[in-house]
Amino acid sequence: MLNFFKLYLIHAKLFSKNARLFLFGGIFNGIGLSVFSLLFNLYLKEYQFSESQIGQVLSWGSLGSALIAIPAAILLEKIHVKKILVYSTIFACLSYFMSIFSKELSLIFVFMFFANSFITVYRVCIAPFFMRNSTKSERIYLFSINSALTMLSQLIGFIIGGYLPKLILSTGISSDLKVAYELALYISIAGTMISIIPFLSIKQAKITEKSKGLFTQIRHYNWPLIIRLMIPKLLVGLGAGLVIPFMNLYFKNEFNLGSERIGFFFSIMQIFLFVGMMMAPYLTKKFGMIQSIVLTELLSIPFMLILAMSRFLPLAVVAFIMRGTLMNMNLPISANFEMELVRPQEQAFTNAISTLGWQGAWTVSAWVGGLIIEKYSFAFSFYITIIAYLLSAITYYIFFSKYKSISKNG
Repeated sequence: MLNFFKLYLIHAKLFSKNARLFLFGGIFNGIGLSVFSLLFNLYLKEYQFSESQIGQVLSWGSLGSALIAIPAAILLEKIHVKKILVYSTIFACLSYFMSIFSKELSLIFVFMFFANSFITVYRVCIAPFFMRNSTKSERIYLFSINSALTMLSQLIGFIIGGYLPKLILSTGISSDLKVAYELALYISIAGTMISIIPFLSIKQAKITEKSKGLFTQIRHYNWPLIIRLMIPKLLVGLGAGLVIPFMNLYFKNEFNLGSERIGFFFSIMQIFLFVGMMMAPYLTKKFGMIQSIVLTELLSIPFMLILAMSRFLPLAVVAFIMRGTLMNMNLPISANFEMELVRPQEQAFTNAISTLGWQGAWTVSAWVGGLIIEKYSFAFSFYITIIAYLLSAITYYIFFSKYKSISKNG
C-alpha cells in the first residue's frame, strides 16, 4: 500500500501547472454541482412534479448535452481552453439559477437544456486538455486523480447538500421545506462559480491554424474506430439513464427517506468511488485497460439485481455503493483508452462523439425511465439497465480486446 501511494506522489510531481490548476478548479465545480444534483429532483418533487415530469426535465438537460457535444469539440480547436472553462461555467450557473427561479415546467425544460449544454462544453475539453498537458508516463495517474478528486468533491457536496436544507430550516430563515431546497440550490450555484478563479490562471500555447478545412479533417477521421468506441458508451448511457438520475427518488419513494439520509448514503458512495478511481492505474497494470472496463461492468450487474429485488435498506445501500464504485472506477480508464487509441487531431472530436453517444442515449432513457417508474416500478428499469450493461461489456470486448499494445500502462 505504501508503494501504491509512493507511485502516485512520484507521478503527481510530474503534473504540469495547467493540469494542477484544472484539478483545483474542478474541486469547487464538483462540490457545487453535486449539491445541485442531489437536491434538484427532491426540490421538483416538493413542488409536486411527478416522476415522469422530472424525467422529462432530466431528458431536456441530456438533450442539451448531446446536441452541444460536437460543436464543443469544434470550439476546442478554435478557442483557448481557459475561455471555454470560464465562460461555460458562468453561463451554466446562470442557466441553473434560472431553472430554479422559474417555476413553470416549460421554462425549467429550456434552462436545464442550456445549463447542461454549457456544462458539457466544459466536460468535453477535459480529456483533450489532459492529453495536451501531460506525458504518457503520468497520464493515467492524471486521469485517475482527476476522477478521484471529482468523487471527493462530490462526497463533500453530498454531505453539504444532505444537511443544508435542514440547516436552513433550523436557522429560522424559512419554515417551508420548498424554500429551504430552493435556497440550498442557489448556494450550490455560488459554490460552483468559485471554480472560475483557478481557471483564469491557466495558460495555453497559441492555437495553430489547421492547413485543411474543418470538414475535410473530419472526413479523414478513422470513423470505423470512432463508431466502435461510441457503441458501448451508447449502451451504458441507455441503461444508466433509466435509473441513475432517479436514485435519490429511489431511496425517497422505496424507503421513505429524507434528504439528509439520502445525502449521507451518496456521500458514503463517494468514499468508495474515490478509492476505486485511485485504483485505476493498478487495474490497468494488472489486467489491461479494456479487460478492466469489461470486468468492472460485469461485476456491477449482480448489485443491480439486488437494487431491483431487495427492500432491505442496508442491503440496498451496499448494492447502491458497489454498483456505483464498479461502474465509475472504469471512467478514467475508458477516457484514457479512447484518447490513446485515436490520433491527436481526432481526440477532441472523439471525446465529443463519445459524449454525444452517452448523452443522446441518456436523453431518451431518462425520459422513458420516469414514465416506467411512475407506471410500473423501479425494478423494471433496473432489469433493462442490466441488459444494456451486459451488451456494453460484450461489445467492448469484441471490438477492442485485440488492442494489446495500448491495453496496459507501463
